[in-house]
Amino acid sequence: MTDRAEQVKAVLALIEDGMSERSACAEVGISRATFRTTALKTGAGDHYARALEALAQDQVEKAEQVIEDMRNGVIDAAQARVELDARKWFASKFLPKRYGDKAEVEHSGAVGLTVTVKRLTDA
Repeated sequence: MTDRAEQVKAVLALIEDGMSERSACAEVGISRATFRTTALKTGAGDHYARALEALAQDQVEKAEQVIEDMRNGVIDAAQARVELDARKWFASKFLPKRYGDKAEVEHSGAVGLTVTVKRLTDA
């Protein structure tokens, strides 16, 4: 396995442990562009998806801790609100199907449709 592939594995492990991609790449010493390119070339896409899922779950767990800290008076409500909003945003970007906003579209009113059928005959 190449040195780059080992770096990708190290970055993915750090992401799974809750570190941001940017911070993990900096710690391992690989640029984000090189990390992403190498991850695609080495077939690490599934591992990357699992790492982002773990990172999203980490954001949710940290949000739960913020709520607990607010209830215990460790941080005030305004500070908690800002941190919770940021963590919700991160989770929605890392795992949009699970934590993203659901858009529901409703249509009301009538839909008018006119269909004209013409018979084609041999001329």
